[in-house]
Amino acid sequence: MKYALRKTLQNGGLVTLLALAQQASAEDIATGCSVPETGVQAVARARLALPGVVNICIRDIHQGRAAVLLPSAEMAIDDAALAPQMSGHRWGFLDEKGQLVIKPVFEQASDYHYGLAAVSQNGKWGYIDVSGKWAIEPQFSSAGDFTELGIAAVTREGRPQLINRSGAPVGQPLDERVSSLLLEDGNPLRLRLEYKTVFLSPDGTRHFASDQMEIVQPFGHEGMFVARNSEQGYGIVDQNLNWRIEPSFSAITVPPGKYSLARAEQGDRVSFIRADGSLVEKTYRSAEPLTSSLWLAKNDQDKTVLLDSVGNELQSLDGSAASKLGIHDEYVLNSDKDAVKVYLSGFKGALSIPANSVASAQDTAPFLMTRSGEQGKINSIIAPDGQMIGGMQQPNWLAQIDNSQVINGRLWLRDGNGKLLNIVDQHGKALLSQKTLGSLQNGRLQPLFGVTDQNQRMTESAIPLGMLVSDNEGAGLLRADGSLMLDAKWSDIQLADGADSDADRNAPLQFIVKTKTGSGLIDSLGKQLVPFEQDNISPYVHGYAFAYRDGKLNALDHQGNHFDLPNVFELESIGGGWFRYRETAAEDALWGIYDVVSQKIVIAPSLTQVGSVNEGAGVSSGQTSAQLPDGKWGVIDGNGQWVIAAKFSKVERINSALWIVTLAAPQGTEPANQDVAQRAIIATDGKQRIALSAGLTVNRFSDGRILATAADGQSWLLSADGQLQLSEEHTGIRAMGDWVRLSRLPQEGYINAQGEWQIPSDSNWQTSAFVNGHALRAGAQNTEIIDTNGVKVGVLPEGQWFWPAASDLAFSTQTNDGKSVTRYADASGKIVLTVDGQGSRLQDGRAVLSRSAAEKTWIDLQGHATDGVVFQDLGLPSDGLAFAQTANRYGFIDAQGNFVIAPVFSAVSPFDSGVAIVSDDNVSMMIDRSGKPLARVDRECGIQVLYGTGAVRQWPPKMPVRCEQ
Repeated sequence: MKYALRKTLQNGGLVTLLALAQQASAEDIATGCSVPETGVQAVARARLALPGVVNICIRDIHQGRAAVLLPSAEMAIDDAALAPQMSGHRWGFLDEKGQLVIKPVFEQASDYHYGLAAVSQNGKWGYIDVSGKWAIEPQFSSAGDFTELGIAAVTREGRPQLINRSGAPVGQPLDERVSSLLLEDGNPLRLRLEYKTVFLSPDGTRHFASDQMEIVQPFGHEGMFVARNSEQGYGIVDQNLNWRIEPSFSAITVPPGKYSLARAEQGDRVSFIRADGSLVEKTYRSAEPLTSSLWLAKNDQDKTVLLDSVGNELQSLDGSAASKLGIHDEYVLNSDKDAVKVYLSGFKGALSIPANSVASAQDTAPFLMTRSGEQGKINSIIAPDGQMIGGMQQPNWLAQIDNSQVINGRLWLRDGNGKLLNIVDQHGKALLSQKTLGSLQNGRLQPLFGVTDQNQRMTESAIPLGMLVSDNEGAGLLRADGSLMLDAKWSDIQLADGADSDADRNAPLQFIVKTKTGSGLIDSLGKQLVPFEQDNISPYVHGYAFAYRDGKLNALDHQGNHFDLPNVFELESIGGGWFRYRETAAEDALWGIYDVVSQKIVIAPSLTQVGSVNEGAGVSSGQTSAQLPDGKWGVIDGNGQWVIAAKFSKVERINSALWIVTLAAPQGTEPANQDVAQRAIIATDGKQRIALSAGLTVNRFSDGRILATAADGQSWLLSADGQLQLSEEHTGIRAMGDWVRLSRLPQEGYINAQGEWQIPSDSNWQTSAFVNGHALRAGAQNTEIIDTNGVKVGVLPEGQWFWPAASDLAFSTQTNDGKSVTRYADASGKIVLTVDGQGSRLQDGRAVLSRSAAEKTWIDLQGHATDGVVFQDLGLPSDGLAFAQTANRYGFIDAQGNFVIAPVFSAVSPFDSGVAIVSDDNVSMMIDRSGKPLARVDRECGIQVLYGTGAVRQWPPKMPVRCEQ
């Protein structure tokens, strides 16, 4: 286990630095006194020229102190020996002579840095000095190492903060959204801030995700979410982001569409979660969705069961029956010798239809139509609510069905000659009587399609079924209930509001009726709205129709009001009472705009193109987009003023309050990728809501709010009326259903000894710690070298660069086709050395070079290798000696590569303060430069025992009773 606020570890970023204060848990030590590093940690240690295996019974020495795990000084030795997994052990410290100078009383311990070490007791962290006395009393939930400038990062009462050596806060209080601090030594100090994920509910309330919670997707009908915790456990959270179902599952899957159950996996078991957030009691071995509400699952008895939308078992099936299930849209068919059982979404139980029935191949969703065998006659129709026509008792016309079509949520049925047999509504009722069917045969019936549903699957109950022009009974409407309304005086009827009319969907439909005396308008009930005295009436477009009478053309609105029109060559309704017009038939004639309500010209002919005024569904914004002859677009208001100047290559309406505009690129510089075009959002008042941003896109929430996102990840949230609700710097905003997720990017910068920003934080850079007055700053384009004021003093070539502490130069290793090359650069960015292989940090004119996985040597500033120095693992000299590994065992060599301390250890540390830590199996030792043991930790009777020189036991003072027998 590593302490919470350790030094920086950026996997795959600009800098990978080790947590040198890494500590092992008692459980780790129970398996041995050393552990090999793997993965990212192993690569990072190699860059720093540190051993690939780490001591853990006695940790590496720092500032004359080495942490050691021994039986607790606050527990009876027999109790400590009996505690499982060495949980009766605590951390203490040895000095450089191998003496136990701080007794083992700490649950966890960091290493010493600048005279203080972070340690924990009773679950709280504090700091001790080199004598073991409390310098800062334990009060933190986590604590990091102190730094050169006397600052450390801690967490107090759930809030990260910076403190000084007396424990007092330094710098300005951090934003409540900060989740963690990463503080790296140097002058100034590198500080990285990471932020909590914030979720904004539809009412504007902010919710902070706890336990590093990550929201995955919306779920259910009560504003819940599938979420996972920091340990990748999945559960369900409510609207307040509290766990409704604890994150105990390895995965939760919500099938696409409006499924009522979610599948939750835990080991080899499958559970179900209902849409209300409750857990189905039974678990299964496997499960797959059949429809949006029906599932197939296998239980512990190896039986396959059919489950409904709340997890109830509807039927148990053997293997052969399960494999023969028929699935048709939302219906599941289960055949046996006596009948076919039909299960459907939202319907409890099963319907029975004749044996050998199969689903019709025709697309009749949301209805199910079945026939007797593949080539047989239609024998049943099942409506979405489970009502059935046919089945065991069939009307005569059912077997005559040859083709079908769903129109406005009703099922139209015809025979092979196209004769209408009946129309079935969503409740399974046949709407047409024999008398009505007889009348329909003597005329032309035009079905009416729904406006709101392009696929005609949903029902708009107010819309008549169709319009009829009879051969001998006049014309009229086939009402929604299946009855006829005919008038012998009417000769023709047509829909006044066509699909492209941009009609207000809340307004009743109107129909144009022709009679001998003229044309007029009626509503869906046959009520006359405009008298039958017009010579001709056109369908409505954007809320207005043309009415022609006695040689005069007028505009006609839905209330039957007439408006005079100018005498021009061409007129087109664009909404809101506005008409665009051309005065002549010339090919290059320009458009003007006329307002029929105010009877005035909005703008004289001067435009090459004019958009619509309506946003859609009859909603008018009182503005329209327009293009000038130079190709530039803008927006004109009701006074004929350019509320948005005509200087854009494109203008698009977002809603009745907002426009998105695309800046015209200079001639010949149009971006090849339109996703990076400069766009802005401007309100109908002409004021800019979002400045020009590359790749700006917009998405709508169901409540009308607008989410705008730029190519660089910056996001904004606007209300439906165009007001900016949210714009947070360096924050990504993403829709989660009707919720909003705010993800602020990590910030990296540098602070001084007072905790104030010396080089301000920025999310656009990845940085390194300062080394000898210089640090690295990597962006999207290059890596820069900066000074302590943040001023660029050099630029490094392309690549991933590192400049760890105690390295004289920056370095970068690139590997292509299995061949590695390492480059070293000075503080100006100049390459001073290039060598084949993987190099380490360079210190005192020497670096470690890996030529292969098991071949390391030393090189100098000219890249020359040291003769005779080739080992499996190799470090840099420290106190005159360097660790080296051969035949998988570590020892220490001198500057000429000769072993001074024989290679007999499984793990070693570099020398520090004249001593090193070495380990072998279950033994760790502190040795001096001659190899003489100063202290040894051995495993006896289930406890760690500390011996000094001469095999004198230092700790524990007394051995367990069982060891003395």
